[in-house]
Amino acid sequence: MIKYLIDASVALEFYRPKATFRSKQDYNRSLTLRKHIYQQKKDGKAIIFIPSFCVAEVRNTLAKWLYRRKGVFRSQQHYKTAFETFISHVHDRKFFYSYDLNRYHNLNAEAVTELEHTTETEFDATGFPIGTDLETLNEALRQKDPRDHLGRYYLSSLDILIIAMGMELKRIYGEEVYLLTADRRLALISDQRPEFPEPLYWYRLNVSDLPKA
Repeated sequence: MIKYLIDASVALEFYRPKATFRSKQDYNRSLTLRKHIYQQKKDGKAIIFIPSFCVAEVRNTLAKWLYRRKGVFRSQQHYKTAFETFISHVHDRKFFYSYDLNRYHNLNAEAVTELEHTTETEFDATGFPIGTDLETLNEALRQKDPRDHLGRYYLSSLDILIIAMGMELKRIYGEEVYLLTADRRLALISDQRPEFPEPLYWYRLNVSDLPKA
């Protein structure tokens, strides 16, 4: 059976309104991936773990789209349907298996933090030499893309724990665990060591790239 570990960025793909996609092509590609993963789950060929704290992240983002980004949801009912569908998919492991944090994940995190704080991709992204002050880096990123910022080039504590949870799943099952993420930094760091879950970066992913049972 395929073992997927999914973060909030990809979990949201299953519930986000069309208005949040940049293009019809992006929407269709996401839809194709989602249908394939859903079918793998339905056929009993895959189990999809979601860290329990990512459940809260998905709920918060859906609410943010409703209250802070007018026009994303067509109506209050549209939001309610997306929200309730997500909750039903978590309930009783109907689609996602909510994976709780434990002490082993915190222990595993040490291996991840070492790489996170010694991998300086923010300098590669801007072309500035290592040691350039952060304000200059941020401004350079914003000039290239107004939506870009330094935070995209660092892992949060929760991101680190996601990789650590994948490490523990690999130990438990004795086989590969695939990390589905739309976070470029998370995919980059998780690709650095064989004991980390194998990353599948959503925005460069095709159905042919997904594991087969």
